[in-house]
Amino acid sequence: MDIDLYQIFGTSTKNIIKEMLDLDIKGMDSLKEEPGEIHSMGVSSIITFAGTRKGRLLIDMEPGLALYVANTLLGEEYDNIKNQMVLSTVSEINNIVSGDAVTQLNNSYSMRLRLAPPIVFTGQDVIISIPKISSLSSWGDTDYGRIRINIAWEGGNS
Repeated sequence: MDIDLYQIFGTSTKNIIKEMLDLDIKGMDSLKEEPGEIHSMGVSSIITFAGTRKGRLLIDMEPGLALYVANTLLGEEYDNIKNQMVLSTVSEINNIVSGDAVTQLNNSYSMRLRLAPPIVFTGQDVIISIPKISSLSSWGDTDYGRIRINIAWEGGNS
């Protein structure tokens, strides 16, 4: 397994969040295999990409962090994570992070990856299950809540 194919997403996440929100993510320095189902922390966005390989990035965050992201970036006061603007903002963060990481992967590995539009969802105890695909997760903490990224590549972690 080329760990760079995974770690680039953590680096992009930390850099984009810092640049756009002036918010530090503590942690997110290691990866751990995610066995089977993933239990969402509150607001999740998935974006897939394809090229020489297929894969996807899931960004999952606690509600407080999702609200902070939307409030800060949009300059409005939102208090409901189900608000369309909150969901759209989390989705766009994933799009920006994925775009940054995919550009770096394309430049370094000539993978010719292209992004599909992101999807976003919210809810208590949402379970994300993608059979037959193993993935790696990395967690981070901010002053406004936890964030997790989960990266999967077709063909697994090998």
